[in-house]
This record gives sequence, C-alpha cells and structure tokens, in this order.
Amino acid sequence: MKINALLFLAMMSIFFVACDDDTDPPVDTCETADLTYTSDIASIIDGSCATAGCHEMGSSTTFEMHDYATTKVAVDFGRILGAINHETGFVPMPFPVGSDMIAECDIDQLTAWINDGAPE
Repeated sequence: MKINALLFLAMMSIFFVACDDDTDPPVDTCETADLTYTSDIASIIDGSCATAGCHEMGSSTTFEMHDYATTKVAVDFGRILGAINHETGFVPMPFPVGSDMIAECDIDQLTAWINDGAPE
C-alpha cells in the first residue's frame, strides 16, 4: 500500500512538472528607438493618413502628408499627436469622428519619432 501511494505521488509530481509550461508567451515589441521617416514612419503615414480622401497628394485637407517634406510641415504645426490620441480640443484622426484610433504601436512610434525631432 505504501509503495502504491509513493508511486502515485511520484507519477503525479512528474505529471505536474511535465505539464508546466516554462515558456513565456511571446511579447509584442514595439520598437521606438532611432526611428526615421523613410525606414519606419512612411508606412504608417501611407497606411493611416495619406489615404484616399485624407492627407493624400492634392487633397483639400489642411495638410498633405504624402512624403517627408509635407509630413514634416504637418509635424511642425504641432497637432498630430493630439489628433491621433483623440485628445480634447483636437480633431480626432483618423477622421471621421468615431473612427477607430490607429494601432497603439503606430501611435507610440509616431510619438517617439516626433519627440526625437522627426528625422528623415
């Protein structure tokens, strides 16, 4: 009887150790260091801002954002971060009002890039 109990405990210990998941879930990383317009930011702008009817070339919006020069003008105006974060007193972007915000990582990257001087 003692042997059966010991064998049972040993098997249960092995079971719990074997079933323990030692791997951590993958961590989504959002790179925010040393970003440039050309390498990192252009794809965000092109996919979220310089789209049909928005900040594309020839648009009637306040700012075109179809290349570095036009995007830098909008950055220097100083309202992009408030707009993409849907802060009070800013027109929330993407427009129209009620649209979903852009991805959190995109916001983090745009913020870091702008705070770093918006390098080309």
